[in-house]
Amino acid sequence: MEPREETGKGANGRLRRKGYTPCIFYGPQMEKSVQGKLKTRDVERILATGRWESMRLNVTLPDGTEEMCIIREVQVNPLTDCPLHVDFLRLIKGRKITVNIPIEVLGRESAPGVKDGGVLETLREVEVETLPMNIPDVLTVDVSALQIGDAIHVRDLALPEGVELKADPDEIVAVVVMSRGVGESAAAEGEEPADVEVVAKGKAAREAEGDGEKSE
Repeated sequence: MEPREETGKGANGRLRRKGYTPCIFYGPQMEKSVQGKLKTRDVERILATGRWESMRLNVTLPDGTEEMCIIREVQVNPLTDCPLHVDFLRLIKGRKITVNIPIEVLGRESAPGVKDGGVLETLREVEVETLPMNIPDVLTVDVSALQIGDAIHVRDLALPEGVELKADPDEIVAVVVMSRGVGESAAAEGEEPADVEVVAKGKAAREAEGDGEKSE
Protein backbone atom coordinates (compact mmCIF):
# COMPACT_ATOMS: atom_id res chain seq x y z
CA MET A 1 0.00 0.00 0.00
CA GLU A 2 1.38 3.38 -1.00
CA PRO A 3 0.61 6.62 0.86
CA ARG A 4 -2.30 8.79 -0.25
CA GLU A 5 -1.96 12.44 0.71
CA GLU A 6 -5.12 13.78 -0.91
CA THR A 7 -8.66 12.53 -0.39
CA GLY A 8 -12.01 13.36 -1.88
CA LYS A 9 -13.78 12.74 -5.16
CA GLY A 10 -11.48 14.84 -7.33
CA ALA A 11 -8.25 13.45 -5.89
CA ASN A 12 -9.51 9.88 -6.12
CA GLY A 13 -10.49 10.38 -9.74
CA ARG A 14 -6.98 11.55 -10.58
CA LEU A 15 -5.53 8.49 -8.87
CA ARG A 16 -7.71 6.14 -10.88
CA ARG A 17 -6.68 7.75 -14.15
CA LYS A 18 -3.07 7.07 -13.17
CA GLY A 19 -3.80 3.37 -12.62
CA TYR A 20 -4.31 3.39 -8.85
CA THR A 21 -7.26 2.45 -6.62
CA PRO A 22 -7.83 4.43 -3.40
CA CYS A 23 -8.01 2.29 -0.27
CA ILE A 24 -8.36 2.53 3.47
CA PHE A 25 -7.05 0.32 6.28
CA TYR A 26 -8.89 0.22 9.61
CA GLY A 27 -9.81 -2.10 12.42
CA PRO A 28 -9.50 -3.01 16.10
CA GLN A 29 -6.83 -1.41 18.32
CA MET A 30 -6.18 1.40 15.84
CA GLU A 31 -6.48 5.03 16.86
CA LYS A 32 -7.22 6.14 13.30
CA SER A 33 -7.60 4.64 9.86
CA VAL A 34 -4.82 4.72 7.26
CA GLN A 35 -5.45 6.15 3.80
CA GLY A 36 -3.56 4.61 0.90
CA LYS A 37 -3.56 3.56 -2.73
CA LEU A 38 -2.88 0.34 -4.62
CA LYS A 39 -2.09 -0.42 -8.23
CA THR A 40 -5.42 -1.21 -9.85
CA ARG A 41 -4.03 -4.24 -11.67
CA ASP A 42 -3.09 -5.78 -8.29
CA VAL A 43 -6.62 -5.21 -6.96
CA GLU A 44 -8.15 -6.71 -10.12
CA ARG A 45 -5.96 -9.79 -9.75
CA ILE A 46 -7.35 -10.43 -6.27
CA LEU A 47 -10.95 -9.78 -7.29
CA ALA A 48 -10.60 -12.15 -10.26
CA THR A 49 -10.22 -15.09 -7.86
CA GLY A 50 -13.89 -14.73 -6.91
CA ARG A 51 -12.95 -15.49 -3.30
CA TRP A 52 -11.65 -12.13 -2.12
CA GLU A 53 -14.06 -11.91 0.82
CA SER A 54 -12.41 -14.88 2.54
CA MET A 55 -8.78 -14.28 1.50
CA ARG A 56 -6.40 -13.54 4.35
CA LEU A 57 -3.88 -10.98 3.11
CA ASN A 58 -0.70 -9.33 4.32
CA VAL A 59 -0.48 -5.63 3.55
CA THR A 60 2.49 -3.34 4.05
CA LEU A 61 1.28 0.06 5.24
CA PRO A 62 2.91 3.33 4.14
CA ASP A 63 4.99 3.44 7.37
CA GLY A 64 6.48 0.02 6.56
CA THR A 65 4.38 -1.93 9.08
CA GLU A 66 3.08 -5.26 7.81
CA GLU A 67 -0.45 -6.16 8.88
CA MET A 68 -2.75 -9.15 8.42
CA CYS A 69 -6.15 -8.23 6.98
CA ILE A 70 -9.05 -9.12 4.75
CA ILE A 71 -10.88 -7.04 2.17
CA ARG A 72 -14.12 -6.02 3.84
CA GLU A 73 -15.65 -4.06 0.97
CA VAL A 74 -14.96 -3.17 -2.66
CA GLN A 75 -16.73 -0.45 -4.60
CA VAL A 76 -16.77 -1.03 -8.35
CA ASN A 77 -17.93 0.87 -11.41
CA PRO A 78 -21.28 -0.72 -12.35
CA LEU A 79 -20.55 -0.32 -16.07
CA THR A 80 -16.90 -1.39 -16.29
CA ASP A 81 -16.46 -3.46 -13.08
CA CYS A 82 -13.30 -1.42 -12.48
CA PRO A 83 -12.53 -1.15 -8.73
CA LEU A 84 -13.15 2.32 -7.32
CA HIS A 85 -12.28 1.89 -3.65
CA VAL A 86 -11.12 -0.91 -1.32
CA ASP A 87 -11.65 -1.27 2.45
CA PHE A 88 -9.13 -3.40 4.36
CA LEU A 89 -10.08 -4.70 7.81
CA ARG A 90 -7.26 -5.44 10.23
CA LEU A 91 -7.09 -8.97 11.65
CA ILE A 92 -5.62 -9.83 15.04
CA LYS A 93 -4.50 -13.34 15.94
CA GLY A 94 -6.77 -14.79 18.62
CA ARG A 95 -9.61 -12.37 17.87
CA LYS A 96 -12.60 -13.82 15.98
CA ILE A 97 -13.91 -12.28 12.81
CA THR A 98 -17.27 -12.55 11.04
CA VAL A 99 -16.78 -13.18 7.33
CA ASN A 100 -18.73 -14.36 4.28
CA ILE A 101 -17.37 -17.59 2.79
CA PRO A 102 -18.10 -18.52 -0.85
CA ILE A 103 -20.01 -21.74 -1.48
CA GLU A 104 -18.65 -24.18 -4.07
CA VAL A 105 -21.26 -26.49 -5.60
CA LEU A 106 -20.23 -30.05 -6.48
CA GLY A 107 -22.16 -32.61 -8.56
CA ARG A 108 -24.43 -30.18 -10.36
CA GLU A 109 -24.55 -32.21 -13.58
CA SER A 110 -25.16 -35.48 -11.70
CA ALA A 111 -28.21 -34.36 -9.74
CA PRO A 112 -31.24 -36.51 -10.73
CA GLY A 113 -33.56 -33.53 -10.35
CA VAL A 114 -31.50 -31.51 -12.83
CA LYS A 115 -31.43 -34.43 -15.27
CA ASP A 116 -35.24 -34.57 -15.03
CA GLY A 117 -35.50 -30.94 -16.08
CA GLY A 118 -35.40 -29.22 -12.70
CA VAL A 119 -33.47 -26.03 -12.01
CA LEU A 120 -30.77 -25.89 -9.35
CA GLU A 121 -30.77 -22.71 -7.26
CA THR A 122 -27.92 -22.05 -4.86
CA LEU A 123 -26.73 -19.59 -2.26
CA ARG A 124 -23.54 -17.74 -3.21
CA GLU A 125 -22.01 -17.39 0.26
CA VAL A 126 -22.65 -17.98 3.93
CA GLU A 127 -21.68 -15.98 7.00
CA VAL A 128 -19.44 -17.61 9.63
CA GLU A 129 -17.40 -16.61 12.66
CA THR A 130 -13.83 -17.83 13.05
CA LEU A 131 -10.31 -16.97 14.09
CA PRO A 132 -8.24 -15.33 11.33
CA MET A 133 -5.95 -18.31 10.88
CA ASN A 134 -8.95 -20.65 10.41
CA ILE A 135 -10.77 -18.74 7.68
CA PRO A 136 -11.70 -21.34 5.02
CA ASP A 137 -11.29 -20.48 1.33
CA VAL A 138 -14.66 -22.01 0.45
CA LEU A 139 -17.40 -24.24 1.84
CA THR A 140 -18.44 -27.08 -0.45
CA VAL A 141 -21.89 -28.56 -0.92
CA ASP A 142 -22.56 -31.79 -2.85
CA VAL A 143 -25.86 -31.67 -4.75
CA SER A 144 -25.37 -34.86 -6.77
CA ALA A 145 -28.21 -36.71 -4.98
CA LEU A 146 -30.87 -33.99 -5.13
CA GLN A 147 -34.25 -34.78 -6.67
CA ILE A 148 -36.78 -32.12 -7.68
CA GLY A 149 -38.01 -30.54 -4.44
CA ASP A 150 -34.96 -31.64 -2.41
CA ALA A 151 -32.98 -28.98 -0.55
CA ILE A 152 -29.77 -28.62 1.43
CA HIS A 153 -29.80 -26.15 4.33
CA VAL A 154 -27.12 -24.16 6.07
CA ARG A 155 -27.26 -26.58 8.99
CA ASP A 156 -26.20 -29.38 6.64
CA LEU A 157 -22.88 -27.75 5.73
CA ALA A 158 -19.68 -29.44 6.89
CA LEU A 159 -17.61 -26.80 8.70
CA PRO A 160 -13.88 -26.92 9.42
CA GLU A 161 -12.83 -27.07 13.05
CA GLY A 162 -13.14 -23.74 14.81
CA VAL A 163 -15.62 -22.29 12.31
CA GLU A 164 -19.11 -21.41 13.56
CA LEU A 165 -22.19 -20.51 11.55
CA LYS A 166 -23.68 -17.05 11.91
CA ALA A 167 -26.30 -17.55 9.18
CA ASP A 168 -29.79 -18.92 9.83
CA PRO A 169 -29.49 -22.74 10.07
CA ASP A 170 -32.78 -23.11 8.17
CA GLU A 171 -31.62 -21.02 5.23
CA ILE A 172 -31.54 -22.94 1.95
CA VAL A 173 -28.11 -23.41 0.42
CA ALA A 174 -29.18 -25.46 -2.61
CA VAL A 175 -32.54 -26.59 -3.95
CA VAL A 176 -33.79 -28.18 -7.16
CA VAL A 177 -37.03 -26.54 -8.20
CA MET A 178 -39.40 -27.62 -10.90
CA SER A 179 -38.91 -25.62 -14.08
CA ARG A 180 -41.89 -24.03 -15.74
CA GLY A 181 -41.86 -26.55 -18.55
CA VAL A 182 -41.78 -29.52 -16.19
CA GLY A 183 -44.59 -28.02 -14.10
CA GLU A 184 -46.80 -27.51 -17.14
CA SER A 185 -46.13 -31.09 -18.22
CA ALA A 186 -47.09 -32.42 -14.80
CA ALA A 187 -50.24 -30.32 -14.73
CA ALA A 188 -51.23 -31.68 -18.13
CA GLU A 189 -50.96 -35.19 -16.75
CA GLY A 190 -53.09 -34.30 -13.72
CA GLU A 191 -50.22 -34.21 -11.26
CA GLU A 192 -49.80 -31.62 -8.56
CA PRO A 193 -46.35 -29.97 -8.74
CA ALA A 194 -44.53 -29.76 -5.43
CA ASP A 195 -44.43 -26.35 -3.77
CA VAL A 196 -40.88 -25.28 -2.97
CA GLU A 197 -40.09 -22.07 -1.14
CA VAL A 198 -36.70 -20.62 -1.96
CA VAL A 199 -35.28 -18.25 0.59
CA ALA A 200 -32.75 -15.87 -0.96
CA LYS A 201 -30.68 -14.08 1.60
CA GLY A 202 -28.62 -11.09 0.56
CA LYS A 203 -25.24 -10.09 1.96
CA ALA A 204 -25.46 -9.40 5.66
CA ALA A 205 -25.27 -5.75 6.62
CA ARG A 206 -21.71 -4.88 7.39
CA GLU A 207 -21.18 -4.71 11.11
CA ALA A 208 -19.49 -1.90 12.95
CA GLU A 209 -16.08 -3.39 13.61
CA GLY A 210 -12.97 -2.36 15.42
CA ASP A 211 -11.97 0.54 17.54
CA GLY A 212 -10.44 2.60 14.75
CA GLU A 213 -12.22 5.52 13.14
CA LYS A 214 -13.02 4.94 9.48
CA SER A 215 -13.01 7.90 7.13
CA GLU A 216 -12.39 8.79 3.52
